[in-house]
Amino acid sequence: MQHKPLIATILTALIIFGMSATSAFAFSWFNFGPLTVIWPTAQSTRYLSPSTFPVGSDTDLLIRESMVLWNIVPGAVFTYDFIRNEQDFPIDNFDGFSDTAAVPAGDLDPGVLGVTFLVNDGASWFDMDVVFSDLPEGVGYTLDTNPTCDVVANPTPDNGFSFLLVAVHELGHALGLGHDPIGNEPPTTSWFIATMNPRYPSGGPMGDQNITEVHSDDRNGIRFLYPASGPSPNPETDLANANFVSGPILGKAIPAFFTPTTVFPDDMLTLRSVVENFGATNQLTVSQGFYLSTDATITTGDTLLGNLLWDFAIGDAFEFDVDAIMPEDIAPGTYYVGSILDDLNEVTEVFEDNNVVSYCDALTIGQLAPDFTIAGSALGTCGQPFVGPTPVVDKPLNMGPIVWSLDNPEPGMSINPNTGVISWPSPVPSPFQYRIFVRATNGAGSDARDIFIGVTAAAPQLQQIADAITGSCDASYTGPTPALTNPGCMTPILNWSLVNGPAGMTINSSNGVVSWNNPVPDGSPYLITVRATNAQGNGDVSWSLTVGGGDLNGDQVLDVNDIPTFVNMLLGNQAATTNADINCDGNVDGLDVEALLGLLL
Repeated sequence: MQHKPLIATILTALIIFGMSATSAFAFSWFNFGPLTVIWPTAQSTRYLSPSTFPVGSDTDLLIRESMVLWNIVPGAVFTYDFIRNEQDFPIDNFDGFSDTAAVPAGDLDPGVLGVTFLVNDGASWFDMDVVFSDLPEGVGYTLDTNPTCDVVANPTPDNGFSFLLVAVHELGHALGLGHDPIGNEPPTTSWFIATMNPRYPSGGPMGDQNITEVHSDDRNGIRFLYPASGPSPNPETDLANANFVSGPILGKAIPAFFTPTTVFPDDMLTLRSVVENFGATNQLTVSQGFYLSTDATITTGDTLLGNLLWDFAIGDAFEFDVDAIMPEDIAPGTYYVGSILDDLNEVTEVFEDNNVVSYCDALTIGQLAPDFTIAGSALGTCGQPFVGPTPVVDKPLNMGPIVWSLDNPEPGMSINPNTGVISWPSPVPSPFQYRIFVRATNGAGSDARDIFIGVTAAAPQLQQIADAITGSCDASYTGPTPALTNPGCMTPILNWSLVNGPAGMTINSSNGVVSWNNPVPDGSPYLITVRATNAQGNGDVSWSLTVGGGDLNGDQVLDVNDIPTFVNMLLGNQAATTNADINCDGNVDGLDVEALLGLLL
């Protein structure tokens, strides 16, 4: 079924006799000449159609609720009551009975949801019949007492128009209020959210509980027509946060909105909002906080984007844009935006259920491509595992998760894909720095940074040299050639030096070999220490040298196993060798026993 566009959906007041609508402040009312037309007793009785409003039905409850909403406006004394008709009968706009009923959609002009027929007797109202289209736009009504803002904004065959909103609007006419704006203004005329806006949804519900209430502008109107006399014994305090704001079509409200609908960290979000004073008291320095939430329920526990402070006079209402800066780092995804009037809970109100608004549309926080910093250079040492610095992501919550990779790794080099830390178990020294490109990739893109890695040679480390024993007292001693533990990392050796050794011992500075032309046993064993030096530092190796023999059994070790052979040589049971002349005095005799014991002990 094809339906008419919503811009044609109108809530109408039809003037039967000659009257004019006057607008002051923002609301409008009806005049008869210089006189304002009102119900003289500040009271009106509605006659309810039994077929439209069966006792206890949803429509019955909603029409009575709509009357109550006008009855409870603080600072006004107007009252609706009702009588139930026993049967339906043709509506007579001039019989003095304010009938309320639904009529076939074809009985009303296309696009009309409801009509109030205003009949006056001079400055007094005489008859106020209200009729509703029984199937407006072919989609009907929702009878939900708290329809959500998206349902209200988009009537479809699945939900329909909010009957409660339409009924409250028509009953505003029935007490004497006109449209706001009146409807003959130029299209660009500024206007404000009100129950008496001429186009559906006529102000819309309030707060995240989607409560239908009479807006401030209309409260000012009913107070003007039916002011309370004398001071109010219990002035009511009630602040409200609206779900709907003025739209580009004159008199047609739209859900409160923000722009843009997709933002990134540090971006500016512009939010449209309407706050109102429904009560009969002034309120100063009231906080309104704007919040970002991961769910549609807005609370003060959510992320605070910022707040405003308001001073409200009785009847005040404000529509405005506010700019909020998004957090500097926030995870990408779907979020909800809302505001809480009196978020500090400093104002005691008769109704606290209309202070929180959650915007209908969700906000998308987009993901930024990676942006990170890493140390510009690092230094490794040959022979030692290299571990690189950890890159620092500019906005880790928003830019994660990130996969790290290397564009040009050296052989054996790798990177932790989760942390971005480079590992190189066996770095190779080079006279030049390695330029390595580290890349970060996420769902939005990738970025690369370079790091220069220098690898230096290692300080010398020398292999152990076994302790030595000279084979003859008069033989010269030549030491072994020292060997590096990792020649590839430690060469070239710039110099070999003798750190410790007996007098007369020398060292070849090119290869580290020590020489001693005339070893003497006094002071034996001798500690010999050789040092290798390269550009990175020094490395030492030490061993002991025993002069004067003593290794008699030929196992190259001087120990207790040499004693039996030594005894046989002393007793003449075995030919003595030069190694048995331990004290190097030219004789193998008892004096060598003392020398041997000195070596062993």
